[in-house]
Amino acid sequence: MAIFTDLLSLTKPKITLLNIGSAVSCYLLAGGGVWGTAPLFLTGYLASGGSSMLNNYLDRDIDGLMKRTAKRPIPSGRVPAKVVFTLGLILSAVSIVSAWALFNPLTALMIASGILAYVVVYTILLKRRTDWNIVIGGVAGSFPPLAGWAAATNTIGLEAVLVALLIFLWTPGHFWALSLRAENDYRSASLPMLPVTRGVDQAVTAIALSNALMLGGWAALSLTINPSTIFLLVTAPITLLIAYYTAALLKYRRREDSWRLFKASSPWLLFVQLGLALARIV
Repeated sequence: MAIFTDLLSLTKPKITLLNIGSAVSCYLLAGGGVWGTAPLFLTGYLASGGSSMLNNYLDRDIDGLMKRTAKRPIPSGRVPAKVVFTLGLILSAVSIVSAWALFNPLTALMIASGILAYVVVYTILLKRRTDWNIVIGGVAGSFPPLAGWAAATNTIGLEAVLVALLIFLWTPGHFWALSLRAENDYRSASLPMLPVTRGVDQAVTAIALSNALMLGGWAALSLTINPSTIFLLVTAPITLLIAYYTAALLKYRRREDSWRLFKASSPWLLFVQLGLALARIV
């Protein structure tokens, strides 16, 4: 049972479920039937979970250097690294094949692109080399909504592109807010996260700019949803809370404000996904 729990944790369930939520909400928004959500959920979990396993395998050395990650299954020695690598490859490959078989080649292409962006572009090429890692690498999270829309229509619609853009804009501010709290961990692992390379003041300014762009993306997305009433009712309160915490962080530049911002922005995508799904269903 313990080994199953460890293997499940290596799929990063919280991140994986957020990715699946983006795919499913866009699938429903595009007119996909409820029957298709189950195979899309399964395919999405295989893709995101598999790529997360590969990420854990590739980051096993630096995970062992940081307090918040040292107890993960690979650096702690509970799960052999080769097992995780093999399972990650299998799950990723099966997800692409199942997307092709259950939906269409475009869906498979979007899923494959997301896996490559996360594992190769972000984890291998960028994460240890540049403080632009989370900006450019964050594009990996933009592929699930495109895959969901493609699964329903075999095309890529404007709404899906705007959701993808919104996730891309959300990612830097969200993870930079976390990095202000975990700065010592990143420094000990020699990871070039923004507070380590540019200092707290520049990191705070970058967070504020990123979140301002995110708010613009949210407003643009709401204009494409007709009617937008339900979407706004679901998403506006937490969006305003993020704006408030961003303003507080920009004004006072306190680490506790960055943590409040991180905690508020963590469930924000979930509310966006719920708003999109309800806008379609209702």
